[in-house]
Amino acid sequence: MLSQTNTRLPHKEPLIFIGSLKEESASSVVFMAHFPIIPTLAMFCEAAAQGSSFFPLSPDSTIGVVSSFRNSKLIGEPFHHESDITLTILHTFNNSYLFEFKAYLPDSEQLLAIGEVAIYYTSL
Repeated sequence: MLSQTNTRLPHKEPLIFIGSLKEESASSVVFMAHFPIIPTLAMFCEAAAQGSSFFPLSPDSTIGVVSSFRNSKLIGEPFHHESDITLTILHTFNNSYLFEFKAYLPDSEQLLAIGEVAIYYTSL
């Protein structure tokens, strides 16, 4: 079961972009992202990284560090302050995860952005 809360995130308004969890499976989530302005590609990337907090990880992992973004591209012209983001685990190796993200207009199939984010999880 995936976590409904994101207590692992140190982010506060206006830098926390993730909202409610809409769908879940063992390897993917769909969540609503809320942005204070019309989102840029960098904001979609950050929302995807924050969305990784919906996945349960080892109890020893208390913090995630983004190691890279790749293949990120703005596909459509965003004109809304919200987006549905699908985040899927592509690969794992020890405490490293590679996620694919796709951002859509809310409740739509209109694609706005795509990309991949690599995150390393560790403890402090």
